[in-house]
Amino acid sequence: MVVEHSKVSKKYLTIVPAGIRKVLGLEVGDILAWRVENGKVIIEVIKNPAKALRAKYEDPLLTYDVVEEKADEVIMREAGK
Repeated sequence: MVVEHSKVSKKYLTIVPAGIRKVLGLEVGDILAWRVENGKVIIEVIKNPAKALRAKYEDPLLTYDVVEEKADEVIMREAGK
């Protein structure tokens, strides 16, 4: 288990510590999905948002543009919470 700490700024920004980035293979452009379960924050890395959405909807007729639009909607919805 890796335990790291980071501070929340006045604008509620934080930095993913280097040790966590390394363990998760986090890269610039990856999406972080945040949720709270039983009072704990769970953060999941979404490496390829289009692929994740395509798998979720399991529709072989989805085009890249439709998937990208849905990904943007999900990101904006999650950011607004």
